[in-house]
Amino acid sequence: MTSFIKANNMLDRSRIALGLALLAFAFHLPARAADVVITSENKGAETISLGFVDFICAKGDAKTIPFTPHAVIAWDLEFSGRFKIKAAPRFDSTTKGEFKSDGALAYVRGEYTLEGDNFTLACDLIDIDTQEKIIGKKYSGKKADLRQSAHKFSDELVYQLFGEKGIAQSRIVYVNKRGGNKEISVMDYDGANVTEVTKNKSINLMPTWVDGKGKVLYTSYAGGQPQFYLKDFESGKNGVFFTSKGMNTSPGYNKMDKEIVYASTMDGNTEIYRRGFPDGKSQRLTFSGSIETSPSWSPNGYEIVFISDRGGKPMVYVMDRDGSNLRALTHEGDYYGSPSWSPKGDRIAFAAMDEGNNLNIMTISPDGKDQAKLTTQAGSNENPSWSPDGRHIVFMSTRTGGPEIFMMDADGKNQKRISFSGGNSMPKWSDY
Repeated sequence: MTSFIKANNMLDRSRIALGLALLAFAFHLPARAADVVITSENKGAETISLGFVDFICAKGDAKTIPFTPHAVIAWDLEFSGRFKIKAAPRFDSTTKGEFKSDGALAYVRGEYTLEGDNFTLACDLIDIDTQEKIIGKKYSGKKADLRQSAHKFSDELVYQLFGEKGIAQSRIVYVNKRGGNKEISVMDYDGANVTEVTKNKSINLMPTWVDGKGKVLYTSYAGGQPQFYLKDFESGKNGVFFTSKGMNTSPGYNKMDKEIVYASTMDGNTEIYRRGFPDGKSQRLTFSGSIETSPSWSPNGYEIVFISDRGGKPMVYVMDRDGSNLRALTHEGDYYGSPSWSPKGDRIAFAAMDEGNNLNIMTISPDGKDQAKLTTQAGSNENPSWSPDGRHIVFMSTRTGGPEIFMMDADGKNQKRISFSGGNSMPKWSDY
């Protein structure tokens, strides 16, 4: 383990600086690997090369599960953008040389067992030279939870080596078309483990997460008039959240003050309202007489971004939480939609119609400067939603024909499809 630490200390100093807690490792003092905080002087440069060895199935039949734990973890680490993975089926002298030539100073190994409906999983981060264990974790439970345990180890590596939470255990809620109906489903952030939230054979739209990833708030026509419904995963309850005259849509949750913001026609025109969660009185925030919709909170809960056609065409606007200090962020173009404020507060993502009448994802700073186009595909690219660490965006795209869910880095790179069943839209990424 000491060689791993010393070698890391000698890495390109313009890119990586190790925290003082490395001294605890060097002298074998009892400190957690979480004390090793890696920072970067150049934005986007904080990456670590890791060797990765296929996990061993020590007992049971690996073919009884549709994945391997090491494949899940490797996908997590590579997608995070923090690790450069060099994979090998086993660790030997040849593999060691290949890992080191690729810049890796440590490697991941593990083994698991499958007995009946149960599993055990052991995951380790090993120093290449000394073969000492840097990080070791063990998990056990029902087979259905094995994939989640693999995600848990991925998040553990991110936290221990970078001092930040990983996103591998986060989830995505979305709308999918089933038998002509629009239902709500939830999946792991990598597209696996799909769970149905609604089966009411109606139209269910615009889901959002509440209380981290414990509840989902959405608009449903199940009762005839479109109203908010709430699914509580802990209690299992799924029913009407509150009712009002008119149509309630586009909910957004403010975790800082436990409030929701939403669009409603309760007073005739579509306006923006705010309400305490779970109980509270609705407060109207906009009074323009135009269509105001798709509100999203800033991460500090002080501001709200939304879409308004008060200037003649749908544009992106920002206002304070009480409706004051309203200003337009966009001024040109024909159509903007579905704005989403990043968890870091530095960017706002939205869909915009380009010169070819295609909808593409763009971002802009909260002061209306530095607009950037992230997608360039023909068709529709809409409904952006940020990962909880602000490093990635999930969105809907019709680039493959019908609507499907895609992901990309916050700068538009590494775009990849994660849903394949057809008719999937309106994704929202959960909190950690």
